Amino acid sequence: TCGEKIFKKFLAMVNFLAFMAFIWLRGVVKVIVVNPVQIDYKKLAEVAKRSRGKINRIYLHWTAGHYDDVYDDYHINIGAGGELYLTCEDFTELKAHTWRRNTGSIGIAMCCAAGASAIRGSETDFGKEPPTQQQIEAMAKTVAVLTYVLGLEIKLLTVTTHCEAALFDGYGPHSGDPDTRWDLWYLPDRPLYGGLVPGGNVIRGKALWYRQFIGRRDYVLTQAAK
Repeated sequence: TCGEKIFKKFLAMVNFLAFMAFIWLRGVVKVIVVNPVQIDYKKLAEVAKRSRGKINRIYLHWTAGHYDDVYDDYHINIGAGGELYLTCEDFTELKAHTWRRNTGSIGIAMCCAAGASAIRGSETDFGKEPPTQQQIEAMAKTVAVLTYVLGLEIKLLTVTTHCEAALFDGYGPHSGDPDTRWDLWYLPDRPLYGGLVPGGNVIRGKALWYRQFIGRRDYVLTQAAK
């Protein structure tokens, strides 16, 4: 009947919208930002101050895209030269960066790793656009400023890579999930070790080092976090 046909169309539309919502939450669909806004650490701190008491986690990613592509899935994108790009007015804005973990969290991504692949984390091919040292240092400085301003500790359960979150939630490396995520599984640890080590340890370790100078000798980070 006519009523049954209308109901079937309605049901199909509901299923389609549910599917689109699912893949959006899993980060399958990404939107490139045209003319993104570049900021410095002082502006970063100013925006963070408005979100005090509302943010409890920071998630670290790469975009799996090109150096010049900034994505709206993340609150902050980091360019190849360490440039910071902001895609929100406030860090409480909901972004689709980490499945089931987007509320009350900030997503930060290095713009890199198009075509990257890995057999094991320690055997990673980062492709033709690997994470640059400038990006790694900028991500660590960003974490240092954000955690200082927001009053967060720098530890695994507060500052987490997408790979670590995916391992916790069952869609990380070796899970067999078709939407496996392994962002920042391993990163080069320069200038100390130089080889590949777990990426979360690299960023958290550097962030702890940078954060100790906020309020002391590091003028840029001190002025930003005031």
